Amino acid sequence: MIRAKFTCLSNTLNHETQTATVVLTPVTNSASEENLTFWKYTPAGHIELQICNPAAFAQFAVDTDYYVDFTAV
Repeated sequence: MIRAKFTCLSNTLNHETQTATVVLTPVTNSASEENLTFWKYTPAGHIELQICNPAAFAQFAVDTDYYVDFTAV
């Protein structure tokens, strides 16, 4: 498993389709010692999700950090 730490940059709801676009970017090096460690290995990038489940997209708050785990299947 690989763990990354991302910040929610935006959570935009398309009212017509009721689908949200959630964009996350790697944490910066300024907030904490832990963020500095994550930033050292993942200084750039983004994750963009299209989510049609209101209960799911409601859990993404802008400016909130999230751990992202990648596990091979």
